[in-house]
Amino acid sequence: MPKRDHMALEAFDWNVVVVGYWNPAILTPGGIGKRLFGLEKGTPIAVEVPIDGLAPYRIRHGGLTVTAELGRLALVADTPSLARLDLARGVASRAIESLPETPLTACGFNVRFKLADVPEKVLTGTRAVLDDWLSDADFKITSRAVLRSIEFQDGILNLAVRQISDAETHVEFNFDRQTHEVAALRAWLALPMEEVRTSVTKVLAILGAKFEEKWQ
Repeated sequence: MPKRDHMALEAFDWNVVVVGYWNPAILTPGGIGKRLFGLEKGTPIAVEVPIDGLAPYRIRHGGLTVTAELGRLALVADTPSLARLDLARGVASRAIESLPETPLTACGFNVRFKLADVPEKVLTGTRAVLDDWLSDADFKITSRAVLRSIEFQDGILNLAVRQISDAETHVEFNFDRQTHEVAALRAWLALPMEEVRTSVTKVLAILGAKFEEKWQ
């Protein structure tokens, strides 16, 4: 079998989250359609209602899935790509603009991957002396994680490498901006996507993985 140049990656759960005191009475399915997507009243929009009645309903439109709760507004890209993530950032920014009275505390966007057939280099990087101490005390470790917060523009890039099992590791990029200032939050959501791609590509290269064209 020919040797691969890079590890196989699977992208999953790319999303945008705006943390604040959102009003569910305003962000109804109709309110989301009008305020976030600019749809005319009566325009059909897909609504998924949870069977248990506990989770928030989900609104699907234009390749995005929106959930609105009291403490957070989340927009998930149905297909992981920078273009779709950028679309989600724009819709999130429109929500902030449309509801300027909403008290906000932070916003962020997430790029996540699963690594299969993880090489020893990456597995070793998630281990620490603490693992030996726990093992010596007869504790069985079921997962490991390495977390780093990196300066990125006016905010933080939170990088997590999580060893879920011997066969699967997650690499998660959280681009985070914490502030109450609406203008600063909207500016964060408008960061050039090329800068995001460059940072993600560099980290993946360190791990022996490659950012693929299909995620552009």
